[in-house]
Amino acid sequence: MRKTIAALSLSCALLLPSVALAEGGPGAIDAFRQSHTEVTALVDAKAEESKLQGRVDELLDYDWIAEAALGGPTKYAELCGDRCDEFKALLTTLIRKNYLKRIESQDGSSVDYVTEHVREKATKVDTKVTFKDKEGETKTVEVDYVMHKVDGKWHVRDIITEGVSLAKNYKYEIKRLYARGGMDEVIGTLQKKVDQLDAEAATED
Repeated sequence: MRKTIAALSLSCALLLPSVALAEGGPGAIDAFRQSHTEVTALVDAKAEESKLQGRVDELLDYDWIAEAALGGPTKYAELCGDRCDEFKALLTTLIRKNYLKRIESQDGSSVDYVTEHVREKATKVDTKVTFKDKEGETKTVEVDYVMHKVDGKWHVRDIITEGVSLAKNYKYEIKRLYARGGMDEVIGTLQKKVDQLDAEAATED
């Protein structure tokens, strides 16, 4: 059963045609709907891992999330030093795996793409996910996606589930880990989380 995982997880009504035409291409809500639908179809078809990961990577803005998690671009290089690539690679893997886990766990659910809120710095796409819980009761969860357009393509920079921001959670947790043991603590913890997801996936297989 596909159930919404509120953390991790990444849209048909009120488009703003003038914005879409001015920037070229579809608005955020249409772009997200298309990408999310394609990823879901690949998951259902049990597509090759490389193909699936590639499609997810086109949607999620890992670079922005990694910089934000360490306090923004002005602090990023200073804090991660010569381990920036290692940090970003692990965080990317963790975000990707959690996003796919969210989709894989939503068997039988439906997504209502509600509307988009266009702002100067970002556009928020509102969705509602309806699913049945373990007791068979129907529940609906609000999941919003904060999107930015980079080089003509829309990318997700935050996923907000029932008001809980994924980006803010990562920033809070990584700040706490860094204060406790620097990048060694941060990277060690991220590696453990990735290993745990791999172990869970192996058990399910």
